[in-house]
Amino acid sequence: MFFIVSTSFSESNNNTVGSTNFAFASYLGTGFYSTSGQDVFVIQLPFDYIITQKTNTEAGLIVNLPLTIGIINFSNINSDELPDIKDITTLTFLPGLEYQYPITPNWTISPFVDYGFARDFNNATNISVFGMGIKSFYNIPVGDAMVSLGNRFLYARESNKNTNINSDYSLIETGLNYRVTSDYSHEGGAIFSNLYYINFYYPKNLVFLEQTNKPIRVDSENEIGITFSNLPDFWFFEKPQIGLGVRFSNDVNVYRLVFGAPF
Repeated sequence: MFFIVSTSFSESNNNTVGSTNFAFASYLGTGFYSTSGQDVFVIQLPFDYIITQKTNTEAGLIVNLPLTIGIINFSNINSDELPDIKDITTLTFLPGLEYQYPITPNWTISPFVDYGFARDFNNATNISVFGMGIKSFYNIPVGDAMVSLGNRFLYARESNKNTNINSDYSLIETGLNYRVTSDYSHEGGAIFSNLYYINFYYPKNLVFLEQTNKPIRVDSENEIGITFSNLPDFWFFEKPQIGLGVRFSNDVNVYRLVFGAPF
C-alpha cells in the first residue's frame, strides 16, 4: 500500500535506494496513519476544476488536481534495519479526469483515470504513477433523511526508472452514508450531518514495513466517522464538506481529517 518500506542496498557503497514506496499517497486522504513502527502524516489539498457540471440527466466532466504531502517518521524502527533514515518528506501530484454519468437521477457512475508523479525529497527520487477505476454512487431517500451507497474499484501502478522497481495496488471500496438535516443553517441553506461507514478490501494484502523483520500485512480495513456538509463558503471552497474519521485494522490505525465526501 502507501508508504511501504522497500529499502534496498548497494553492496559497493551501502547507499539507500528507494527508501519508501510512497507513490500511492494521493489515494490516502488527509490523516495521521500509525503502525507499530511507522507514523505517517498526510495532508491533501483536493483541488479540482469542473469542465461540465453534472445534472440529474446530463453527464459531467471534472479535472482532479490533488496535491498530497506526506511526512513519514521511522523513529520507532530499529536503526539497523533502516540506517540513516529518520524522517522522509514526500510530494504527490496526480491529476486526472473523471466522467460522471447519471444512470438515473439517484445513481451516478464515474470512470476515472489519473497520471502524475511522486517525489521523495530525501533521495531526490521521482516516481511516475498511473491509476484508473470506476466509482458508483446511489442515493436512497428515507423520509427527511438520505442513505447513500458508494462503491469504488481502483487499480494503480507506480514505476521507478532509477531502480527498475515497479509495483501495483488495487482496492475495492464500499461505503454507506446516512445524512440528516441539522438544526443549523446559513444563507446557502441547511447544514447536513453525515454518519458514514467504509470497508476497504485489498485483493493483494497491503504490506507495511516490507523489508524489516516485522512486516505488517492488511487484507481489509474499516472506517467510521462523521462529516458536516453544505457548510458556508470559505477560501476557494464552495459549500465544503468536512469531518473526522477513524480507520482500523490489525496493527494499523488511521485518524482522518475528511475534506469532501468520505467516499
